[in-house]
Amino acid sequence: MEDIYGGVYTDEDGYNVILLTDTSLANEEKIKSIAKFKDKTKIQKVKYSKEKLYSSKEALSALAIELGLEGVGISVEKNKVNVYITEENYKINKETILKHIDEDMVNWVFGDLVVKKKAYNLYPGEQVERTVTGGEYQCSLGFNGRANGNDVGVIAGHCGNGTWYDKSDGTAAIGNMSNGSLLGNFDAGYIRYTTNVTVTPSVFLNGNSMTIGTTDYAGYYREVGDYVRVHARSGNGSSFGPVQVIDNSFDIPGDTQDVVVTTLSGAIGGDSGGLVYSIANNGTKNYARIEGVYAGSLLDQNGNEVYDYFSKYSRVFDGLGMSGVYTDSSF
Repeated sequence: MEDIYGGVYTDEDGYNVILLTDTSLANEEKIKSIAKFKDKTKIQKVKYSKEKLYSSKEALSALAIELGLEGVGISVEKNKVNVYITEENYKINKETILKHIDEDMVNWVFGDLVVKKKAYNLYPGEQVERTVTGGEYQCSLGFNGRANGNDVGVIAGHCGNGTWYDKSDGTAAIGNMSNGSLLGNFDAGYIRYTTNVTVTPSVFLNGNSMTIGTTDYAGYYREVGDYVRVHARSGNGSSFGPVQVIDNSFDIPGDTQDVVVTTLSGAIGGDSGGLVYSIANNGTKNYARIEGVYAGSLLDQNGNEVYDYFSKYSRVFDGLGMSGVYTDSSF
């Protein structure tokens, strides 16, 4: 029956209207015999089968740019192909268009259409938000990667589990974090990016032309005396540092273990989760080499900030069960 089937739609009264090119009594009885809600089913005769509509639509779609079309679609209810076009291009190209489709099959829709993609671009170091009672909690994105077959964004674990947003790009949620950890040897978790909106994990540092080129899993470039930088929300596109590593295996009693301690960077509240990196050069240009995830500051007995610290990249990568990290292929 596929060659006579024209589609189905629900009318204003809630009836399922089944479209057929042949509404013989035998066909109507066959349809109603298999209909789940017989008292809510109608049969309507149409000229074109669904197969014919879609084949004609695909033929036009393949020539859409050449014919100056704004778009091509289907109106099941009208049993026609929607041809979106400006009035100017209609006057110029109508005859050519009708060489590829029956005129009676066309539903002309006039006007300009512009594509506005609802993309959420997630940059290392940019601000992300989580709604909490009485306001919102702000943190910084560290880097993007893959885990369990999904795109993910790594932030500090103490930023908290829950639904996260990138309000600089829109109001929809970018994903959920459920594995945030700060007890053990890393303070990190990842936001599992949603598929409900287009989320684009970037290798560009937020507000900056520098990209992430590689990672320092072995820790060769974060030894005592080495210098690293912090890229986080409050830098507004600039990195803090360079700051010097003064201890590369520090245990915080009752808190995170095996962290890296540095001199103060100038990072402030909301910068937790930001990217900690060293400079890598491929002989042509500088790239960011991931060293870890910024956690916060250490205070003296008077409550003054004296050091910064971050979780090691290797601890974060292994601890979160990640399978890869997004880096610039030009490195």
